[in-house]
Amino acid sequence: MNTGKTMIDRKAIYSAINDERVYQNRKWGTIEQHPHEVGSWLLIMRQLLSDAERAYMSQSGDTGALDELRKVVAVGVACMEQHGVVPRSPMAFVAQSGNFTVHQSEKEIKQ
Repeated sequence: MNTGKTMIDRKAIYSAINDERVYQNRKWGTIEQHPHEVGSWLLIMRQLLSDAERAYMSQSGDTGALDELRKVVAVGVACMEQHGVVPRSPMAFVAQSGNFTVHQSEKEIKQ
């Protein structure tokens, strides 16, 4: 779906997520101070996602929903900071496309 809006650079997105993580640590304390089980992180994310849905349905629209979505994603990052991340297998890319090539956008992200 093309909304007519310009795509946002991933670096700007990751920067906003990082800023949100810093904010969350200052507001709620660090993961070391307040660790959670994976299930608890999921419940927090569900509540924040519900907030994003309400914001979208209200007069806040996309802006309100995106403000809440930044929080959801940052909480997911916090969960993976505590419990680790399961990376997508390179073989999944091969199975999907028949071969494995690193796209230019992926090269830029790693830099």
